[in-house]
Amino acid sequence: MNSRYFFNQLYRLSRIIIVALPIIGFIYLVYLDFVPSGHLEFIYDFSKDSPAITNLFPANRMTAVNRLAGSSSYWQAIQEDPVYFEVRLPQKFSSATVEVTYQNKNQPLLQLGLRAQGEGDWSYQFKPLENQLLDGLDWSFINNNNVSLWQRQKQFLTIEQFLDQADRLENVGAYYYDWPRKFVMTNYQPANSEVTLNRSLRGAYAFYTYIKNEQLDFTFKFQDINRSEGLDPFAIKIYDAAGNKIFEQEYGDDGMISKYDPASAARFVEIKLPDLAEGVYKIQVDASDEIFTRQIKTKQRYLTFIDRLYLVDSPEYSDGFVDLKLGPTAIYSTIGRLGFATAHPEGLQSLNINDQTVDISETHKNYFVTAKLVPNYIYVPKNDLKIFGRGLLAFSLENFFNPEIYNLRDFSGDSGIDYLISSYRPPQSMGGWQKNTVTFDLEQANIENRKLRFAISAPELNSSDDVIPLARIKVVLEKSPLTTAELINKIVNYFQTKFSL
Repeated sequence: MNSRYFFNQLYRLSRIIIVALPIIGFIYLVYLDFVPSGHLEFIYDFSKDSPAITNLFPANRMTAVNRLAGSSSYWQAIQEDPVYFEVRLPQKFSSATVEVTYQNKNQPLLQLGLRAQGEGDWSYQFKPLENQLLDGLDWSFINNNNVSLWQRQKQFLTIEQFLDQADRLENVGAYYYDWPRKFVMTNYQPANSEVTLNRSLRGAYAFYTYIKNEQLDFTFKFQDINRSEGLDPFAIKIYDAAGNKIFEQEYGDDGMISKYDPASAARFVEIKLPDLAEGVYKIQVDASDEIFTRQIKTKQRYLTFIDRLYLVDSPEYSDGFVDLKLGPTAIYSTIGRLGFATAHPEGLQSLNINDQTVDISETHKNYFVTAKLVPNYIYVPKNDLKIFGRGLLAFSLENFFNPEIYNLRDFSGDSGIDYLISSYRPPQSMGGWQKNTVTFDLEQANIENRKLRFAISAPELNSSDDVIPLARIKVVLEKSPLTTAELINKIVNYFQTKFSL
């Protein structure tokens, strides 16, 4: 009797355990998914697929996964720029810290980007993993609490001393550092005459100007060369210093959509915006390479282009335009790592960057040079040339100013500064590999299907025979930890929603 009772009770207990274990396991998984500690780490080391970090893609830009000789470690190399990976988010987090272990011999800039909210698919917030130009700077260097300070002449012993006096200093630059200092031109006076730029530019471009006690006043002359089939609309957008869009206007095609059509008649676009606050404004022209800007007239004193110019006053385009301003062009630039390319034999030429020479001897090929002196003058004998890099350009020193001094997107030589503060620090070296870490605020992240997307980019990789091996990617997600009451409430809400209780 006692034995039968014991086995009956054991049977009942077993049934309870069998029923309860999956429920307990499910509740535990839900508990883990809420990340009550507020801290979550994922690692992808290429040895096997990760449940949280995707493989890098597109696959055709990566080599095969390889095993490191004599070890149990694996690596995979980037052979074409850029590549991407995604990270699964079980909950909403406030920050993501990404550590990348890699090898880089020759690429001057290696960067990691987080896809952010914005216009277009290429809205990425990039931060440097490695900047070889900055790493090679022979200035005094201090690093403390993930803040770095370079000084041309050592004046401050600590970063705290520098920050205490920074507002009174001139020639200060900030590179990937949240700098509250606003760019103001204390002695600025509006121009007393109209500025006319009679240089032809192809495709998209953007530039800065400065406004104080004056109307923003620009007149553009556009023409469509009609060398390709299809519509060629374009748009003009204007942003204030905080990045807020204050103006946008789209302009339709000229009505001729065949590649056999002649170049369109000139179209003049006039923009006048009164009552603007003092400060920097960015004017952005979004256009295909079919659209040529033939002239810019403005009442503003400054006209400083950003990252890119496509010079086209060349006989290559004389079939479409009979009034091109042929002859050499001189460009004032603060780009330290300059890129050049041409699409036509008319653009093959030798360029001068101060006393340096670059021979553009092939079409459809990117040429790069690190300028020995920044700022510099670029002398272009024949035009029909793309000039690009991370920095600023102007057609004369009189039209140039640098509103990015407190928000440098790249370090390109010394750019006339004596102090540089940054959240960037050089990568660590360990056993033939390099390692560096960047942190992103996720407030403005573009999150799709509960995933973050990151990009790894070496902008000059596609113009070289280099590859960049990767050995490990570690992602640390952070948010505020949950209190016991918050955790219970989230679990209850989850089950109510899941099972419609």
